[in-house]
Amino acid sequence: MTSRRRTVRLPAPSDLHAEPPLGPLLLLDLAAAVAGSALRAHHVAIQGDLLLDEADEVTAARVLAHACDQLGQILDHYRRRVLARLARERRADPF
Repeated sequence: MTSRRRTVRLPAPSDLHAEPPLGPLLLLDLAAAVAGSALRAHHVAIQGDLLLDEADEVTAARVLAHACDQLGQILDHYRRRVLARLARERRADPF
């Protein structure tokens, strides 16, 4: 198993002022990443193919770990769009 490293970009104070949800969404993103990693560490079998005789708990862990990954992708997509919009607005009205 290889460890995944993530670079976390903390929102600038001006970004948090303009879009306060960026702060808690960053925490949610980190929580999802840690939860997914913890599930994969605890249920090593979920890193491979689905087995027909897999225990319900393992299947649930597999689904939940995948949902954590998806949530991270959705949050990243949202964050990028918000930051792009803020950058456009600042270029259009620097004051």
